[in-house]
Amino acid sequence: MRATGIDRSALSQFLSPDTDRMPRAETLRRIAAVSGVSVDWLLCLENAPEGRQEVTQSVQIEKEVQADGSTPLDQWRHEAAGFKLRTVPSTLPDIVSLAPETKQRDAHEDARGGGVENVLERISLNDMDVEVAMPLQTLQDLSARSGLWREASRDSCRRQLFHMARICGENYPALRLHLYDGTRVFSAPFTVFGNQRVALYIGDAYLVVSGPDQVRGFARQFDRLVRQAVIGSDRVHDTLIGLAEAV
Repeated sequence: MRATGIDRSALSQFLSPDTDRMPRAETLRRIAAVSGVSVDWLLCLENAPEGRQEVTQSVQIEKEVQADGSTPLDQWRHEAAGFKLRTVPSTLPDIVSLAPETKQRDAHEDARGGGVENVLERISLNDMDVEVAMPLQTLQDLSARSGLWREASRDSCRRQLFHMARICGENYPALRLHLYDGTRVFSAPFTVFGNQRVALYIGDAYLVVSGPDQVRGFARQFDRLVRQAVIGSDRVHDTLIGLAEAV
């Protein structure tokens, strides 16, 4: 108490549940410096006293396909049943992507864009709410046959967009697709499986975070993307139809 320069009376008021008096900014700074914590932590804006989240004990890397051919996604989806699933895909979300008609089809004819995580595969929208947030520019590239789709055929891109429009329209509001401006907002691909875990897609593997504070943090990050959406899920069907017709 002496180190911070706060007298006993003032400290009693700060600690009393019957008063909402808060220390001044300079007082908070002194308390933080003496205690070795951050001001944000004192204000309950951070989870760790030193101003960062400790995740080392709750992080692991899981291969997308295990040595025996299985995938951890089945277990994660099962454990998240009845909860909300939130995902930011690397390209197109697999729940609305149109797979190639045959395995022999040329890769350029696959209008999914490659690198599709199968996190939503076999999910029943009767049992789980699914929210997807992705950049509008990804779909604009698909419509313009640019970027990942620069060598895809006009027909495959058009069919993919019409397919997405149908899936989103038929399954709203159980499936909600939010489009944000990728020139102003960035997010790495990740999926929040209920309140159990977060899986960050890193290619052919996932960085899995299971700490409760970290899972809630990623859920808040997803909600931030939703708030930044330039096209909400209630209007995305019309947007997809327009992009398909413009191919």
